[in-house]
Amino acid sequence: MTICLFTENYQRGGVDTFIINFINNWPNPSDTFILVCNEDHPGLQDIRERLHRPCRIVTHRILTYKKINSYTADIPFLDFFRKALSPIFRYLLFVRSFPKLRMLLCDEPADYLMVINGGYPGGDTCRAAGIVWGLYSQKPPSIHNFHNLATPARHLIRFQENWVDRLLARYTKMFITVSQAAADSMSNRPAIPSSKVTHIYNGLEYSGSAGGENNIRRELGLADHTPLCLMLGIYEPRKGHFFLLQVFRRVLMQIPEAHFVICGHGSDQEIAAVEKMVAELELGDSVHLLGFRSDANQILSRVDLLLVGSQEFESFGLTCVEAMMHRVPVVATRVGGLPEVVVDGEGGFAFEKNDVEGYARQVATLLVDKNMRAEQGNKGFERYQELFTADRMAKEYFRCFGDC
Repeated sequence: MTICLFTENYQRGGVDTFIINFINNWPNPSDTFILVCNEDHPGLQDIRERLHRPCRIVTHRILTYKKINSYTADIPFLDFFRKALSPIFRYLLFVRSFPKLRMLLCDEPADYLMVINGGYPGGDTCRAAGIVWGLYSQKPPSIHNFHNLATPARHLIRFQENWVDRLLARYTKMFITVSQAAADSMSNRPAIPSSKVTHIYNGLEYSGSAGGENNIRRELGLADHTPLCLMLGIYEPRKGHFFLLQVFRRVLMQIPEAHFVICGHGSDQEIAAVEKMVAELELGDSVHLLGFRSDANQILSRVDLLLVGSQEFESFGLTCVEAMMHRVPVVATRVGGLPEVVVDGEGGFAFEKNDVEGYARQVATLLVDKNMRAEQGNKGFERYQELFTADRMAKEYFRCFGDC
């Protein structure tokens, strides 16, 4: 069979990793894939380079409300009118995308469609694609896969959103997300039946020790045994940069030689905001902001701890699984689906999202105690093997398509 994957994405990150692992570990070698995506997705090159099996990539230039938002964001006059007209204009754009999506999806030789959405409602073309497939393809209903928590519709657009949700639910076999917490969040969208919502944990393909020439300590001019923490995540406030910087400030009081590396995709404004936090907290040369790194997996394999400080909208935490795969302990917050991945004493520890002191104490303890780090690293690897392999994930999705 041929499976079409459709996504709308404007950031590099976990959705790309999911697509790569989904395709590379698909259990039936005779099946083929088509990926349909917006042309300006910055992660497309990474996907092309990391896929191990054939996948035809089709790009498009459909005008979306998200793009218009980015065009008007820095022009107050235009942005005011965009917001004022959004209850009507957004949905006119939504319907306007139908003919182009019909050409993209129904002219392709695909037997099944799975929409891969960053969140819910997420990308407008993601929901439109599922509806168009149901209306015009005359093939089995699509699967709608979403990777962040579902959020309620705002009051001014509740009627329109319920209409879209109802139509999408009619033409969708099931909504699959990445954790029980994310599945539960779909209760925010009452037009979608809970009986159609389920979850499959994300999985990663084992990459051994990651290898490569990267030595992050040498790159930063640090001694080989410098205590080193890492954060991997896009530069959005919800990821908890300020929380983790407050944590690290306290860690430095006990371990002044420690360093903290932050990697992730972000705009110049978002990165500048974190730089300002570093300056205000007087963290000096102990914090390193590296932006997006294609070798992040190698960097992760060479640090002592992964720090995850998410404050909201964290459905799973794929970087936690990456750390477990490399036997790197994780310290995380108890937000969204993170407690389903990070269990105390089984590869890491989790704290409330405002518990700066408790989080900092645990980080300092792990940095000082090499034996504890090794023990938690091994336990995390065992947890990865049991619950979070790409092979397990792909087989569970394969069974869902078999039921279509």
